Amino acid sequence: MEILLRNVLDTAKYDPTLAEKQAMLIRRISMRYRIRLPYEVRQLFCKRCKRLIIPGVTSRVRIGRSSIRAIRITCLHCNHIYRKIIDSKQG
Repeated sequence: MEILLRNVLDTAKYDPTLAEKQAMLIRRISMRYRIRLPYEVRQLFCKRCKRLIIPGVTSRVRIGRSSIRAIRITCLHCNHIYRKIIDSKQG
C-alpha cells in the first residue's frame, strides 16, 4: 500500500484518473484486510464522496480570516468543505 501511495502522489499531477484508480485500490485493500489507514493517508480521501483529494489538484486549500483561525479544504468533486482549527497558541 505504501508503494501505491507514493505512485498516487507522483502521478496525480499529470494523470489524475490513474491516481484515482490507484487510490481506490488502496482503500479496497485496507477494507478487505481490515487495515486501518494512517491519519495522513485517510486525510487524502473525501469523507463525503470517498474520492482522492490532493491539495492544489482535486481540492482547494484556504486559510480563514475570521477570529477563529482555520484551514478550509474544499473537495472539487462534491464541494464538501473541511475545516481544521489552527491552535491559537502557535501563532
